[in-house]
Amino acid sequence: MKKAYNILFLFVALIFASCADEPDKYEVTGGTPTISYIRPVDKASADSLLTGAFMDNEICIVGENLRSIVDMKFNDQKAQLIPSLITDNTLIVTVPGTIPGEVFNKIFMTNNKGVVTEYDFKVLVPGPKILTMENEWAPAGDAQSIYGSYFINDPNVPLTLKIGGQAVKIDKFTDSQIQFTVPDGLTANSEIEITTVYGSKKAPFRYKDSRGMITNFDNPDGFGDNSGTKGIVPQGWNLAVTYSAEGGIDGYYAQVGDGTLKMPADGGWTEGFKISWWCGNWNGDPMSITEGAGAPLRNIFPAGYFAEPEKLALKFEMCIPASNKWEAGVLQVLFMNNKVAANDSWQNNTYIQPETGLCRGLYAPWNGSGSFDTNGKWITVTMPIENFTYNMDGTAGSTPITPESFDSFTIWPVSGGLEGNACTPIIRYDNIRIVPIK
Repeated sequence: MKKAYNILFLFVALIFASCADEPDKYEVTGGTPTISYIRPVDKASADSLLTGAFMDNEICIVGENLRSIVDMKFNDQKAQLIPSLITDNTLIVTVPGTIPGEVFNKIFMTNNKGVVTEYDFKVLVPGPKILTMENEWAPAGDAQSIYGSYFINDPNVPLTLKIGGQAVKIDKFTDSQIQFTVPDGLTANSEIEITTVYGSKKAPFRYKDSRGMITNFDNPDGFGDNSGTKGIVPQGWNLAVTYSAEGGIDGYYAQVGDGTLKMPADGGWTEGFKISWWCGNWNGDPMSITEGAGAPLRNIFPAGYFAEPEKLALKFEMCIPASNKWEAGVLQVLFMNNKVAANDSWQNNTYIQPETGLCRGLYAPWNGSGSFDTNGKWITVTMPIENFTYNMDGTAGSTPITPESFDSFTIWPVSGGLEGNACTPIIRYDNIRIVPIK
């Protein structure tokens, strides 16, 4: 009997201990919720009252019996209720990010008795958000896609696409993709604009953007003048670059890899895949060269072009045939100033080594799936300079990009700290450029 009593005592003690451990445990209360007003979550704006809010924005509902709510909808879209953000008098919630199927301009709150309470509130849909274009240099007649969000078609205000002010027929669309055929007559550097019932937006990129062109390879025997009409000759040791216009999108392109050159699984040093533009020559200070082979990038771009690197991106078009997939080696993109690229260091590639800590951009689209190709099509690759923070092995770099970094340039799949599969990739490049994205 004493043993049974002790067990019962222990069981009761555990119940009380459990209750003591969770004194603030969330519990749904009775009653009907009422809303006095809705305000921003930010305390600095707490005095502002809201009658509507954009999708995916947090709001704070102020009222009574708010812990009685078990379900909340904005129009016909269910909101996620987080118990730790709910008290009897305040409820912080994120406006659902899905566009309403039916618009009532109301919040519907259901309590634990199934009673629904309504409150007038508008869900505001943003204007179109434009992220990327499959191939920014696509020729006329090419089927293309622009990706983003909030591509909404309204019977009264149809979804429209303009490139360089010219209306472009939309073939198909979803709320995140617009498909179209590139029309004849478009000019270089054309702005792209999408309009919906909720507003108009210009893309952060341009069609056939030639601003900041490093090289388009269209004059393999000459040096670029940054006008987009000539190409900069790659300069460095052990380069195996070839040029062709067959299957290109805009004249000549450069190719590394011949279909037999092997990339080791660990991305080991294979110089046949490297393209470099080393500033300088054998005649002295690289910064004294203002044109021709060996001129630093800073000397052929407008003054101040690199003043805010974080607002720029490296862009290029890339084509990889399905017959020669890319499965190892991380594409490293380095910009170096002439102090790094001069004398012995630029002659022996020591600048690329991990011990220098030079920050660089890394690109490895094969990571995750195990392989990558573009099925012979051309795509645009965008690498924001603000993301150039890595060392050769994928760890954090120690020497950041500065406006003085833009003298020499190397693009090369090597190392990166990822293990892939031995492969014989063919990688084609065109229109390598540095353009503003902010």
